[in-house]
Amino acid sequence: MAYLSYQVADDEAACPTTAETAHSFGTRTHHVRFMNDGATTATIYYVNSEREPIGSIRLKAGDTMYMHKRRIFHKFYASSADVFGCGGYCIR
Repeated sequence: MAYLSYQVADDEAACPTTAETAHSFGTRTHHVRFMNDGATTATIYYVNSEREPIGSIRLKAGDTMYMHKRRIFHKFYASSADVFGCGGYCIR
């Protein structure tokens, strides 16, 4: 198991729930920490700056995940407002 440290660079915020309101979680970082504070599995959607789909991934209730953005202006939204994101730096 690799050791991972996360340096917070922005404020944590609830994920938007539509592509039109998708958020980058920081315009100077390439990493986002997501946490599902809800009781059900949620889907995180990854979109480009034009809000066109790049991909999606599921996050189980109570879990945390670290994702890398290919471009700092790429954005995310989730199927649930119980998902929170925070931009920052992953350090090994």
